[in-house]
Amino acid sequence: MDASAHNEIDLLLAKAKSSGRPEDLSALWKAALNLPQWHFITRQTANIEDRKPFVGVMDNKPWAFLFTDRQRAQEYARTIPNSGFVDESGNVLVISTDTQKAIDYLLALASQGVYGLRFNELNGWFSPIENLPAIIKHVNKS
Repeated sequence: MDASAHNEIDLLLAKAKSSGRPEDLSALWKAALNLPQWHFITRQTANIEDRKPFVGVMDNKPWAFLFTDRQRAQEYARTIPNSGFVDESGNVLVISTDTQKAIDYLLALASQGVYGLRFNELNGWFSPIENLPAIIKHVNKS
């Protein structure tokens, strides 16, 4: 993700948070949905096939944590001490996936009981996963 797209997400997020207007939130979602990839963090495991995108619990609900770029994913992973996200060399494993495949994965997680998605945790936004199809439909109309 280039710096301009990175900055655009930041600007759209700030605008949506300050205005609270639905159209500003729609613009933020549209920018996120138009990204070529979404990024997940995963815990370090001996067997690479065992690595899955991180789902954490907040407010007693399971949430999928995802990021608009690799840098944000790495920054967040480093904020959680002893989490297993950072290996001995200081590296964070980020799973980057095509946005549509990420959406399909999130919808599958919802059917397994994962409540929501949290974009760019620390300074981001969130939604119940069950709202994702309606958000996509709404954004694609506008």
